[in-house]
Amino acid sequence: MKASFLDFDFLVLRIKDYITLNEADEDLISRLFVRECFNKNELILKEGNHCQKLYFIATGIVRFSLLINGKDRSFVFRDEGVFCTDLESFLKKIPTKFNISAIEATTVFSITYDNLQVFYKEITNGERFGRLAIEQLFLGAVNHLATFYSEGPEQRYLKFVNQYKEMLQRIPQYYIASYVGVTPQALCRIKRKIVRQNL
Repeated sequence: MKASFLDFDFLVLRIKDYITLNEADEDLISRLFVRECFNKNELILKEGNHCQKLYFIATGIVRFSLLINGKDRSFVFRDEGVFCTDLESFLKKIPTKFNISAIEATTVFSITYDNLQVFYKEITNGERFGRLAIEQLFLGAVNHLATFYSEGPEQRYLKFVNQYKEMLQRIPQYYIASYVGVTPQALCRIKRKIVRQNL
C-alpha cells in the first residue's frame, strides 16, 4: 500500500500538484471536502443513481464495473492519491451506467457538485484545477476504451500489469480477468504463456 494520510494533508498535496494554494485556500478545502469510509466490497456509487460527488482516494482501491450481457465487468481501478467520479453523471446530473465499489477498506475525501463550484470560485486558480483534473479523468477513460477495442487479451493484460503494477497484488484475479475480458481460467493460461516466453 502506498504511503497515505487520513487527514487533509494528502488531499492538499495532490491539489498542489495542479495549482498553488495559500493558507486561506487550504482552510476552505478542509471545509468543502468530507471524509468518508467504505468497507471492503461496499458500493460507493450504484448503477442508476446520480453521481453527486467527486472523490479523492486517501487509502484503498476502488473498482469501476458495468454489467454487460449479465456479466460483471471491471473497466477501471483507482488507488491512493487519485481523483475519480462518473464524470458524465456528475456534470450532467443524470443516472450513472456503472458501479463504483471499494475493493478493500477505503477512505475518500468527497466534494459535492455545489461545493466544487465554490472551490472553483473561491480557491486561487480553482477553475484551472477543475480543468486539469477533468482532463485527467477524461483521458484515462478514453485510453482504456482505445486499449480494449484495439488490443487482444494478452496485450491488455500486459498493459494492465504495467499500468497497475503497484496494485497488482491487491486486486483479486477474477477482477483482473474481467478487466482483460477473459475468464479467470483463460487469464491463468495467458500468465503461464508470458512466464514461458520470459524464461
